[in-house]
Amino acid sequence: MESSHIKQFSNFLTANERSEIIEYVNTINHKSQAENVHLSHLIKKINGNSHMYDISKTDSTKEITSFQSGGNDVMKEELPDIFYNLIDRITTTVNIPKENMFLQIVDMDEGGTIGGHYDAAIDGYINYKCNISVLSDDYIFVVDGEDLTIKENDLYCFEASLYKHWTLNPFHSRRILLSFGFILPYSALGRNENDPRVRLSKRIEKIFQKDR
Repeated sequence: MESSHIKQFSNFLTANERSEIIEYVNTINHKSQAENVHLSHLIKKINGNSHMYDISKTDSTKEITSFQSGGNDVMKEELPDIFYNLIDRITTTVNIPKENMFLQIVDMDEGGTIGGHYDAAIDGYINYKCNISVLSDDYIFVVDGEDLTIKENDLYCFEASLYKHWTLNPFHSRRILLSFGFILPYSALGRNENDPRVRLSKRIEKIFQKDR
């Protein structure tokens, strides 16, 4: 499925990859912390934990991961090779660069939900998310009012700093999501600073900056 601002790919993850990822997530011993009101609200809603990894370790990704992890809560552990293999496949499939990227692993318990929000960005760039549903019931994910039906192993990508997004209903079981973030210049996605969506993102960014 593909619309003007969403790309979705079914069965992107293999059964072996899925098993390996779940096994790794089960070993993570970390509890989410959030030092600002926006993130603490989102973390309470997921009813679980969010683990942030700075893959590229550039100035851009350091800024975003520090903010989106709620402060000084970025994971230090090195990720297994499977995650880097997935990054290569995603960037080839969607045709985007991987110079500035990070990973958020979301592990939610029954009853969790994703509240409506925009992801943070930095001036001149879009926070482009490519999410993989690793473990979950089928669910409805909403991007700017457009409903997507997401199944296990699906990959779906969208401009997370430009479009408000959320899940429609609480989950009925555990959910594991890989959320790969790519900090892309406007031009990489056919945008410019005069684009209405970019102007809206800049206004939202001023709110986020108060908490940095």
